[in-house]
Amino acid sequence: MNPANQRRPLLGRVWVLPLVIALGAAIAVAIIKSQPVMEHQAKPQPPTPARAVELQRHDVRPSVIGFGSVTPDVLLDMRAEIAGKVSYVHPQLKKGVILPADTLVIEIDDSDYRLALKKATATLAQNRANLAEQQLALKDAEQDLQLAKQKLQLAETELVRFEKLLTRGSVAKSSVDNQRSAVLQTQQEVQTLQNQLDVMPHTTEVLEAQIEIAEAEVQTQQLNLQRTQIRLPFNARIAGLSVEANQFVGQGASLFSAQTINKVLINAQFPLAKIRFLARGFDLKPNEMKALFDSGEDPSGLLQRLGLSARVRLAGDELPVSWNGKVERFSSNLDPVSRTVGVIIGVEDPYQQIQPGIKPPLIDGMYMEVELQGRPQPYWVVPRDALHEGELYLTGPQQQLHRMAVSGFAQQQMLLLDPNTAIAAETRVITSDLFPAVDGMPLALSPDPDTQALMQDWLEAH
Repeated sequence: MNPANQRRPLLGRVWVLPLVIALGAAIAVAIIKSQPVMEHQAKPQPPTPARAVELQRHDVRPSVIGFGSVTPDVLLDMRAEIAGKVSYVHPQLKKGVILPADTLVIEIDDSDYRLALKKATATLAQNRANLAEQQLALKDAEQDLQLAKQKLQLAETELVRFEKLLTRGSVAKSSVDNQRSAVLQTQQEVQTLQNQLDVMPHTTEVLEAQIEIAEAEVQTQQLNLQRTQIRLPFNARIAGLSVEANQFVGQGASLFSAQTINKVLINAQFPLAKIRFLARGFDLKPNEMKALFDSGEDPSGLLQRLGLSARVRLAGDELPVSWNGKVERFSSNLDPVSRTVGVIIGVEDPYQQIQPGIKPPLIDGMYMEVELQGRPQPYWVVPRDALHEGELYLTGPQQQLHRMAVSGFAQQQMLLLDPNTAIAAETRVITSDLFPAVDGMPLALSPDPDTQALMQDWLEAH
């Protein structure tokens, strides 16, 4: 019989397949139980090499950067105070030229004003003569009144005598009447003279007033004569010219514009958040500030107490040149476009610090970078390169990594952290890149002399 035909009945039986499966499972269990128990042995993780610098507090003068354009401290728009023909224009009265103070730059024809002054002087002399004549007339009237009163006294005495003689029949009644008429005439004369004396003080006041008017007219014409000569009130740089020689100008017409050169102003714009950062060092309480404003004192004292100073540089200039600035005042409102705060910075004598090819004068329209520094304050100082997506990698005496989310204020290559930030003692900042950076991972620390030197140089400069 064929062997293949013999196997088919055996495999076709139902109980054979479960028996084979059960036998295999029993053998597998026996093998597993015969194996020794596996134990997990922890393998120590090697520390990750890292460079670090020590984290310390330092007194730092925080600074913020703003930008603004130069404007002159005084921009003079000189206008004609009188009307007339321009008879002289200074040959150097041109845009951009610097001229010293008291330079005669424009002269207006003064012929009409000399005649007006001569007329006013003559009128004044006439009024003074009239006053002198009035004073003499007053003295004469006083003497005439005195004589008339004496004459009246004599006439009244004579009338009394005639009346006594009439009672005795020694004189005629007509003689008494004549004497009484003489008394009345003398009384009328006295009254007329008295009226003249009463009026004369008022006439004198009128003449004195006319003299004052004439004197004022003389002074006006003298001023008009002076106004024919236009001189520079200060050392100035000419910004524009509006007239020419032989041109007629009316009163109030623009002649030229000039700028002061002893001082310039810069309206530097700073973000409001940065100004708040500097305000932490303001040595002034709210009630003290209100008292200063209510007293009306000079605000320069207030600005000094704020402890602000400024350094001015040309925006985008790589040369290390700068100017010392002074905080003059704060702008009255926020910029409507950028929503920034304006701080007015003054720079004294910008034309006396010129270095040809290196340090130019500060002229109108220059775009400047202004560094505004506040009062020294304590901060944690860390390199900005040590910040990883808003986190610092720190380590303590155990040399294990601790990731800490921080928010600070960037200052050039450094980051200033609030001194109240919860940082333990003997903490170091990791300055090298770690990947992966897992909390608690061991570190093998080594100093970072380059970063430490960079921090030291920055701290000395601030």
